[in-house]
Amino acid sequence: VDDHFLFVSGDRNLIAAGMERDWPEGRGIFHNKEKTFLVWVNEEDQTRIISMQKGGDVKAVFERLARAIKAVEESVKKESGKEFMCDEKYGYIHSCPTNLGTGMRASVH
Repeated sequence: VDDHFLFVSGDRNLIAAGMERDWPEGRGIFHNKEKTFLVWVNEEDQTRIISMQKGGDVKAVFERLARAIKAVEESVKKESGKEFMCDEKYGYIHSCPTNLGTGMRASVH
């Protein structure tokens, strides 16, 4: 909570889509010691992989993100035999239609 990483219940769009039906069970956040890498599970999308750090080193943030996406996908495939869903026309599939495509969102603080 102090780090502002936790997602909050009550978003009307998530409620309307049925994505808060089991709140708060089945959700979680995993992060590294430095808190520059996080994985949100079952918030707006099934998985949200986040890389961030203070300062302007966008390359370092992106490289960490690329490594993390690869590692998470490899782990999922090893455990389940499945890969991230990707549609030839729409890109990566997400619960929220605004995240279709790469699903990437970038910001510099």
